[in-house]
Amino acid sequence: MISGLYYPLFLALGLVISIEDWRQRRIRNLWIGAGLLLCAAGLGYLLVNSALGHRQMRFFALGEYYLPWHYYPRLLEHLALSLAAGVVLWRLSIWPAGDAKLFVLFSFFLALINPNLRGFPLLLFLVFLINIFVPAGLLMACEAAVRLGVTAGGMRGQDWRKSAKAFRERISKRAGEAWPRRGQYLILGFNLVILFFGLRLAERRFHAFFLGPFGQLGLFFAMALIWKHLVVVLASPVVGAGALIGFLAAAVCAPIFEINVGRILGDGLQMAASFWLLLSFGRIALHWLIERQSRRELDAGGLMAGTILSDETWNRLLAEKSLAGKLGFRYCDGLTAEEAQHLRTWLEVSPAEALTVYHSIPFAAWIFLGSVLTLSNRGTAVSWLAPYFHKGLGLLGAAGGTP
Repeated sequence: MISGLYYPLFLALGLVISIEDWRQRRIRNLWIGAGLLLCAAGLGYLLVNSALGHRQMRFFALGEYYLPWHYYPRLLEHLALSLAAGVVLWRLSIWPAGDAKLFVLFSFFLALINPNLRGFPLLLFLVFLINIFVPAGLLMACEAAVRLGVTAGGMRGQDWRKSAKAFRERISKRAGEAWPRRGQYLILGFNLVILFFGLRLAERRFHAFFLGPFGQLGLFFAMALIWKHLVVVLASPVVGAGALIGFLAAAVCAPIFEINVGRILGDGLQMAASFWLLLSFGRIALHWLIERQSRRELDAGGLMAGTILSDETWNRLLAEKSLAGKLGFRYCDGLTAEEAQHLRTWLEVSPAEALTVYHSIPFAAWIFLGSVLTLSNRGTAVSWLAPYFHKGLGLLGAAGGTP
């Protein structure tokens, strides 16, 4: 109904915001406000059409084509879920506030441009998120792999005995630090196994809910993304007690539904081991490489609003008593203008080591790309890529079996 007008407006707004974010590393509220006004005007237009159309009234072109009334509460459900997802990603420090607001804005555009998108209203926000993170994650993983290969190529002349000794010392130190918290690690491991046990149980009980190998890999990457927050929950003794009760209840009820609990538990153990290997590899290789490539040193004069201090620098500054109460909660938006000024003033009288900061990646373009993909294709990026993934596995298997 209004897609012919709003789709080009959406494309123009997305291009402007993406280019500005790429150049200036910020998304201005001006564009967010302008987009929301456009969406509000479009919603008003649809409401007027519905009000006239349902009464069989016409006013010029108004009322000729109209949407059913149930579209509007569904739109509110979609917007509420999109807003909740954006706030959670912001609170988990995955997105800065500007990216979260842009996600909500483009979610509004999606439902206005095409009310028949797959997943609308309850799952459209999730389809949108998948179409944002999967292409971005694949490209960044390929980039990290190339950098890892280049780094490995330059390590041929390294003293491997010395490196192996240093590695053993680090492992010994980490083991010594972890031993006093062995109870927490035991609870964490148990809860992780029960989490995957519950997932497998749901797959067996509800056949429509099946991830497959590609979906499981996507789930692993999603869990790794929020691992530092998820581990707090999984290491809780209360959660562990609840998981134990839930497992015992499932074991008691399993014969009623003819479910093999032992086999599903084995699958859960296998998934937990696979996830742990992926997480370990990510921390040892990719995370280490990305962290090194994204960090750079900065002097006091370079501190400004939006500067993202590295974890090491942030923790060091929090330990300074003279800065107590002057650094607020840490989101991925970076420093506020007030925090940057406090740090510059403090550094003038208290010289410290060079500050290390993260070089942030502008993400508006990926959100824009995800919205375009959602409008252009049915399903998600996972469903589009799954056939190629399976075909690649088949080719690898055939090559491995060739004598």
